[in-house]
Amino acid sequence: MVIPTLNRDKYLRGCLISLVHQHFNIDQYEILVIDNGSVDTTKVSTHTIISLFNQHHIRYIYEPEPGLLSGRHRGALEAKGNILVFVDDDIEADPDWLSAICESFYDPLVQLVGGRNLPKYESTPPEWLQYFWVEHPFGQYLGELSLLDFGEQVQEIDANYVWGLNFSIRRQALFDLGGFHPDCIPKHLQHFQGDGETGLTIKANQLGYKAIYQPKALVFHQVPRSRMTYEYFEQRYFYQGVCNSYTKIRELGHLPKVNRFSEIKYLIKSLLKKTKQITFNHRSSKEFILKSHFLKFLELGCRFHQESVRKNPLLLNWILKSDYWDYKLPNITLE
Repeated sequence: MVIPTLNRDKYLRGCLISLVHQHFNIDQYEILVIDNGSVDTTKVSTHTIISLFNQHHIRYIYEPEPGLLSGRHRGALEAKGNILVFVDDDIEADPDWLSAICESFYDPLVQLVGGRNLPKYESTPPEWLQYFWVEHPFGQYLGELSLLDFGEQVQEIDANYVWGLNFSIRRQALFDLGGFHPDCIPKHLQHFQGDGETGLTIKANQLGYKAIYQPKALVFHQVPRSRMTYEYFEQRYFYQGVCNSYTKIRELGHLPKVNRFSEIKYLIKSLLKKTKQITFNHRSSKEFILKSHFLKFLELGCRFHQESVRKNPLLLNWILKSDYWDYKLPNITLE
């Protein structure tokens, strides 16, 4: 399993402890900590865990190239197994998590496995957070916080619901699909941001790859107080706007001719139309105001990304790369 990490030692330790306490033969899995340039105590803490659990196969690897992509791809290249499991450094896995993932891959047609991603709230969630849970035929999810609960049954799902915090894939499938796209780029390099695992899962769907939701592949995702704020949601929607722009440009093969995506306008118009049909009460009006506000940041992210490409057309070559296995950021600056 691969854990990219950057300056989040306080979460990483809990993640590692949960991974060494799996109900699974320790000789059948390895743990790769890919340190993406941390300046906190990540290295020291990881080596402490390695010493305490020296019968486990744990490796610490330093990878300074900025961005989650470099951690994921370095881990994939270093890993020895035929099944690659990627997790975020702020999850804690249920003891049966790895066994459940392995069980799902007994079916040779299964190429990707996702699981149940439940919250571990640092504090009581604000009331407005409930507005962002999305109902789904299988259950519900809250994408802004990477939370997903599709119930107790194993079922085949759209690969786009296999999310990066709890993402398992056959090694050959990862390479056949071209690997991941850029993700979690530092703010000053935001113009290099891509759509992470989304580009890969879109392609998996197009090729008919089988993806499974495995409820026992359960992780608890840390949700700090700072992520349950308007400011965090504004940043999250801006980031999503950048990702959406990247996805759209790759789909078209060129930069759109207009500054704004028609689907963003459609989202806003749909929201307006929906609220006209509602007899306004305190909840519905507050929900509408919040969602309208955050959608503006989604559009700002789209516009930022497209304007970045217009400022330096070389950025288009980066966006349209066939794959990113070299995972080196190009020397492209914006005027």
